[in-house]
Amino acid sequence: MVHRILFAVSLSLHMQKMAKTVPIVYVVALLALAIEPRLAPFFPVSSSHVLAEEEPYYIGNRKCRLCHFEYFKEWEKDPHANSFARLGRMKNNPYCLKCHTTGYRGPQGFVTEKITPELRGVQCEACHGPGSRHKDNPYDKGSLPIGRKIDYQRVCIKCHDRNWTPEFDYEKYRKRIEHRIKPSTTEEALSK
Repeated sequence: MVHRILFAVSLSLHMQKMAKTVPIVYVVALLALAIEPRLAPFFPVSSSHVLAEEEPYYIGNRKCRLCHFEYFKEWEKDPHANSFARLGRMKNNPYCLKCHTTGYRGPQGFVTEKITPELRGVQCEACHGPGSRHKDNPYDKGSLPIGRKIDYQRVCIKCHDRNWTPEFDYEKYRKRIEHRIKPSTTEEALSK
Protein backbone atom coordinates (compact mmCIF):
# COMPACT_ATOMS: atom_id res chain seq x y z
CA MET A 1 0.00 0.00 0.00
CA VAL A 2 2.82 2.43 0.81
CA HIS A 3 4.37 1.99 -2.63
CA ARG A 4 1.02 2.82 -4.22
CA ILE A 5 0.73 6.03 -2.21
CA LEU A 6 4.30 7.01 -3.15
CA PHE A 7 3.49 6.33 -6.79
CA ALA A 8 0.35 8.49 -6.48
CA VAL A 9 2.34 11.36 -4.97
CA SER A 10 4.95 11.06 -7.72
CA LEU A 11 2.20 11.00 -10.34
CA SER A 12 0.49 14.06 -8.85
CA LEU A 13 3.77 16.02 -8.92
CA HIS A 14 4.20 15.09 -12.57
CA MET A 15 0.60 16.14 -13.27
CA GLN A 16 1.15 19.58 -11.76
CA LYS A 17 3.40 20.37 -14.71
CA MET A 18 0.46 19.72 -17.02
CA ALA A 19 -2.18 21.34 -14.79
CA LYS A 20 -3.48 23.67 -17.48
CA THR A 21 -3.96 20.99 -20.11
CA VAL A 22 -5.05 17.95 -18.08
CA PRO A 23 -8.72 17.63 -17.18
CA ILE A 24 -8.99 17.34 -13.39
CA VAL A 25 -11.26 14.28 -13.65
CA TYR A 26 -8.36 12.32 -15.14
CA VAL A 27 -5.90 13.44 -12.51
CA VAL A 28 -8.28 12.31 -9.75
CA ALA A 29 -9.02 9.04 -11.55
CA LEU A 30 -5.35 8.21 -12.09
CA LEU A 31 -4.50 9.00 -8.47
CA ALA A 32 -7.36 6.81 -7.27
CA LEU A 33 -6.24 3.98 -9.57
CA ALA A 34 -2.65 4.30 -8.35
CA ILE A 35 -3.79 3.86 -4.75
CA GLU A 36 -6.42 1.19 -5.40
CA PRO A 37 -6.31 -0.63 -8.77
CA ARG A 38 -9.55 -2.46 -8.00
CA LEU A 39 -11.35 0.82 -8.74
CA ALA A 40 -10.54 0.48 -12.47
CA PRO A 41 -14.11 -0.44 -13.55
CA PHE A 42 -15.36 2.82 -12.04
CA PHE A 43 -12.84 5.04 -13.86
CA PRO A 44 -13.03 4.52 -17.63
CA VAL A 45 -9.80 6.42 -18.27
CA SER A 46 -6.24 5.58 -19.09
CA SER A 47 -2.98 7.48 -19.02
CA SER A 48 -3.28 7.91 -22.79
CA HIS A 49 -6.32 10.15 -22.19
CA VAL A 50 -4.33 12.37 -19.84
CA LEU A 51 -1.26 12.64 -22.01
CA ALA A 52 -3.12 13.42 -25.23
CA GLU A 53 -3.07 17.22 -24.84
CA GLU A 54 -4.48 17.85 -28.29
CA GLU A 55 -7.50 15.60 -27.90
CA PRO A 56 -10.69 17.65 -27.57
CA TYR A 57 -12.74 16.92 -24.47
CA TYR A 58 -16.26 17.52 -23.18
CA ILE A 59 -16.91 20.76 -21.33
CA GLY A 60 -20.67 20.64 -20.65
CA ASN A 61 -23.41 22.87 -21.96
CA ARG A 62 -23.11 25.35 -19.09
CA LYS A 63 -19.98 26.56 -20.88
CA CYS A 64 -21.66 26.42 -24.30
CA ARG A 65 -24.47 28.65 -23.04
CA LEU A 66 -22.06 31.48 -22.25
CA CYS A 67 -21.90 32.28 -25.97
CA HIS A 68 -24.88 30.33 -27.32
CA PHE A 69 -27.56 31.29 -24.80
CA GLU A 70 -30.48 31.24 -27.27
CA TYR A 71 -29.67 27.68 -28.27
CA PHE A 72 -29.31 26.67 -24.63
CA LYS A 73 -32.76 28.05 -23.73
CA GLU A 74 -34.21 26.14 -26.69
CA TRP A 75 -32.46 22.93 -25.57
CA GLU A 76 -33.86 23.20 -22.04
CA LYS A 77 -37.35 22.60 -23.48
CA ASP A 78 -36.22 19.52 -25.44
CA PRO A 79 -36.76 15.99 -24.05
CA HIS A 80 -33.04 15.29 -24.49
CA ALA A 81 -32.32 17.76 -21.67
CA ASN A 82 -34.11 15.49 -19.19
CA SER A 83 -33.03 12.14 -20.59
CA PHE A 84 -30.87 11.34 -17.55
CA ALA A 85 -33.68 12.06 -15.08
CA ARG A 86 -35.91 9.63 -16.98
CA LEU A 87 -33.52 6.77 -16.21
CA GLY A 88 -34.84 6.53 -12.66
CA ARG A 89 -33.12 3.69 -10.84
CA MET A 90 -31.13 2.77 -13.97
CA LYS A 91 -28.83 5.80 -13.49
CA ASN A 92 -25.81 3.55 -12.94
CA ASN A 93 -26.38 1.17 -15.84
CA PRO A 94 -23.54 1.65 -18.38
CA TYR A 95 -25.78 0.44 -21.20
CA CYS A 96 -28.21 3.29 -20.45
CA LEU A 97 -25.59 5.93 -19.68
CA LYS A 98 -24.11 5.85 -23.17
CA CYS A 99 -27.32 7.38 -24.55
CA HIS A 100 -28.63 9.37 -21.59
CA THR A 101 -25.48 11.38 -20.81
CA THR A 102 -22.92 13.41 -22.72
CA GLY A 103 -19.53 11.95 -23.52
CA TYR A 104 -19.90 8.74 -21.53
CA ARG A 105 -16.47 7.06 -21.52
CA GLY A 106 -15.11 9.87 -23.68
CA PRO A 107 -12.38 12.40 -22.88
CA GLN A 108 -13.56 14.14 -19.71
CA GLY A 109 -17.04 12.86 -20.47
CA PHE A 110 -19.68 11.63 -18.06
CA VAL A 111 -18.33 9.28 -15.37
CA THR A 112 -20.97 9.18 -12.61
CA GLU A 113 -23.66 11.51 -11.34
CA LYS A 114 -21.48 12.43 -8.36
CA ILE A 115 -18.26 13.04 -10.31
CA THR A 116 -19.62 14.72 -13.47
CA PRO A 117 -23.17 15.95 -12.79
CA GLU A 118 -22.69 18.71 -15.37
CA LEU A 119 -22.78 16.11 -18.17
CA ARG A 120 -26.14 14.53 -17.32
CA GLY A 121 -28.57 14.42 -20.21
CA VAL A 122 -28.06 14.67 -23.95
CA GLN A 123 -26.39 18.06 -24.32
CA CYS A 124 -24.91 20.14 -27.14
CA GLU A 125 -21.74 18.06 -27.35
CA ALA A 126 -23.63 14.78 -27.67
CA CYS A 127 -24.46 15.87 -31.24
CA HIS A 128 -21.83 18.50 -32.01
CA GLY A 129 -18.80 16.79 -30.47
CA PRO A 130 -16.42 17.82 -27.66
CA GLY A 131 -16.24 21.60 -27.35
CA SER A 132 -12.97 22.25 -25.50
CA ARG A 133 -11.07 23.56 -28.53
CA HIS A 134 -13.96 25.75 -29.62
CA LYS A 135 -14.27 27.21 -26.11
CA ASP A 136 -10.57 28.04 -26.00
CA ASN A 137 -10.47 29.56 -29.50
CA PRO A 138 -14.02 30.31 -30.72
CA TYR A 139 -12.97 32.27 -33.82
CA ASP A 140 -10.72 29.56 -35.23
CA LYS A 141 -12.63 27.56 -37.82
CA GLY A 142 -10.47 24.52 -37.05
CA SER A 143 -11.58 24.58 -33.43
CA LEU A 144 -15.25 23.97 -34.17
CA PRO A 145 -16.70 20.85 -32.59
CA ILE A 146 -16.71 17.96 -35.03
CA GLY A 147 -20.52 17.97 -35.20
CA ARG A 148 -20.56 20.40 -38.08
CA LYS A 149 -18.60 17.96 -40.22
CA ILE A 150 -20.38 14.68 -39.47
CA ASP A 151 -23.59 13.02 -40.53
CA TYR A 152 -26.13 13.82 -37.83
CA GLN A 153 -28.29 10.89 -38.83
CA ARG A 154 -25.46 8.55 -37.82
CA VAL A 155 -25.21 10.36 -34.48
CA CYS A 156 -28.94 9.92 -33.83
CA ILE A 157 -29.14 6.24 -34.71
CA LYS A 158 -26.39 5.37 -32.24
CA CYS A 159 -29.11 5.66 -29.60
CA HIS A 160 -32.34 5.76 -31.58
CA ASP A 161 -31.87 2.30 -33.04
CA ARG A 162 -34.45 -0.37 -33.84
CA ASN A 163 -34.34 -1.77 -30.31
CA TRP A 164 -35.11 1.46 -28.46
CA THR A 165 -36.92 3.61 -31.00
CA PRO A 166 -38.37 1.27 -33.64
CA GLU A 167 -40.53 4.06 -35.11
CA PHE A 168 -37.55 6.40 -35.53
CA ASP A 169 -37.62 8.32 -38.79
CA TYR A 170 -34.65 10.69 -39.00
CA GLU A 171 -36.31 13.32 -41.20
CA LYS A 172 -39.39 13.45 -38.99
CA TYR A 173 -37.51 13.50 -35.69
CA ARG A 174 -34.85 15.95 -36.90
CA LYS A 175 -37.52 18.62 -37.22
CA ARG A 176 -38.27 18.22 -33.50
CA ILE A 177 -34.69 18.99 -32.44
CA GLU A 178 -33.57 21.29 -35.24
CA HIS A 179 -32.30 24.67 -34.03
CA ARG A 180 -35.01 27.21 -34.72
CA ILE A 181 -32.81 30.21 -34.00
CA LYS A 182 -30.79 31.66 -36.85
CA PRO A 183 -27.02 31.64 -36.24
CA SER A 184 -25.36 34.95 -35.44
CA THR A 185 -23.20 36.61 -38.06
CA THR A 186 -20.08 35.26 -36.34
CA GLU A 187 -21.43 31.69 -36.33
CA GLU A 188 -22.40 31.95 -40.01
CA ALA A 189 -18.92 33.16 -40.92
CA LEU A 190 -17.29 30.32 -38.98
CA SER A 191 -19.46 27.62 -40.54
CA LYS A 192 -18.50 28.60 -44.11
